[in-house]
Formats: sequence, C-alpha cells, structure tokens
Amino acid sequence: MEVTKMWTDWLTRAEDMGDEVVRRSRLVLPTVARLCLVATFFEDALRMWCQWEDQISFLQIHLNFSWGGAFLSGQVNLLGQLVGCGLVLFRVWTNMAVALLVGLVLFQLHVYSVPLQLEQMLRNFSLLGGLLLLLVEANDEAASSCRIYGARAGLPLLEEPRRSQHLMQLTGRILLALMYLTVLQQYFGLAAVVLNSFGLLLMTLILLGYRTRPAALLLAIILSIWNMSVNSWWFAEGLERDYLKYNCFHTLSVVGGLLMVVVLGPGEVSLEQYKKHW
Repeated sequence: MEVTKMWTDWLTRAEDMGDEVVRRSRLVLPTVARLCLVATFFEDALRMWCQWEDQISFLQIHLNFSWGGAFLSGQVNLLGQLVGCGLVLFRVWTNMAVALLVGLVLFQLHVYSVPLQLEQMLRNFSLLGGLLLLLVEANDEAASSCRIYGARAGLPLLEEPRRSQHLMQLTGRILLALMYLTVLQQYFGLAAVVLNSFGLLLMTLILLGYRTRPAALLLAIILSIWNMSVNSWWFAEGLERDYLKYNCFHTLSVVGGLLMVVVLGPGEVSLEQYKKHW
C-alpha cells in the first residue's frame, strides 16, 4: 500500500513537472519539436545533394531505372524534402507540407525498400506517426486562432470536437512506438535490460495516454542521450559513418515526435480522458 502511494505521488509530481515545462516553453517547444521531426528529411536531402552521382548510379544499377527516371526520382526526393522541411519550419501551408512529406515517405518505401525489410518499414511508419502529430498540432493552432478571432469579433463559438483529429493523434502515438522498438538494445546486459524495460514502460504509458506528458518528456531525454552516445557518426568513417548518421537522424525524428506529444498532451482517446468520466 505504501509503495503504491509513493508511486502515485511520484507520477503526480512528474506530471506537474511536465505541465510546468510545457507552460514555460510553450513558445519554443513546438519549434524544437518541428525541427527534430524534419531533421531526417533535411539530412536525406543534403546527402542526396552531396552524393548526387552515386544516387543516380544506384537507381540505374540496382533498381533498373533509366537515366531519365533516376534523374526525375532524385529531383522529386531532393526538392520535395527541402520544400516540405521549409514549409514546416516556417509554419506556412503545414497541411500541404505534411501531405508532401508523407507522399515522399511512401514513395521511398516503394522505390528503395527492395526487398522490404521490417526495420526499414517500422522506421518509415514512425515518420508517418510524427507527421500525423505535426498535422494535429497545426490544426489545433489554426482552431485556436479562429476561436480568438471569433471571440474578438463577438461571433458565436462552436466547440464541436473533431473525431478525425482524435484518431490522428492516437494513430500518431501508435506509429511513433514502432520506431522505439527498432532502437531497443539488442543485447542482454544488466544496463540494456534496465534501459529497455524502463523505456517500454514509458512508451506503454504514452500509447495508453496515461501520464502522457511526463512519460514523453522523460523518454525524449533518454533517447537523446542514448542517440548522442551510440550513434556518434562524427567519429566514424566510410559506410559506418553513413549508417550511424542515418540512425541518428531517424532517432532525432522520434524525439521530435515525443516532444510533439508533450506539446499536444494525451488527446481525447486516452486513459487520462476516460478517468474524468469514472
């Protein structure tokens, strides 16, 4: 009984801390979350720019593209990712930017994943989850602006919940969890078992929508520290450097998705909302 009370008190303090972090950083945190979310797209576009000839050759030799098809595919990926990242960061036409980046993720999944690899698919689906959360945040921001404008203009406000928004938020949390499964430590030392168990507990809380903000904030901090220590690509060379850079920026996008969860909270489809009706 005493242990349960201590655990409940700790969770309450953690939730209060998460709310305080959101309150103090509400002007900065959404921008940081967006920057982290699009980091992997920007890195991929920069890599394509620096290795343009290699990319074209890869498409021609390994995927049997003609030169024209390879060139067009490369241009679509390069320009599409740069334009999408720019629109997201400058908060211009976010819905169109998200649709563009989602289309590019599906396009890359179709073109490059031959044969399909489970880890690659999970990473791409996790990106879709982060982009869904970004779309929810942009729509919430637009709705808030409309409410403020309507209040100033003396217009009646219609507080009609949008079910699609709630489902997108839930789907984003579920897809985000897929990426976390790919960064679990693949060995069974004591430190790895503790880290995996604690991380899975936090991710379960996020999926269920219970104590969501503190769990997402703590997991984002843990993943950031783990990412900088394990995927330190700046010390590597050759193929290992490319592999570690790929992992680093994909994990950074997951951190961005977790920070977006901190910004948005659990949403309507969550245990926290159901608790209010118990």
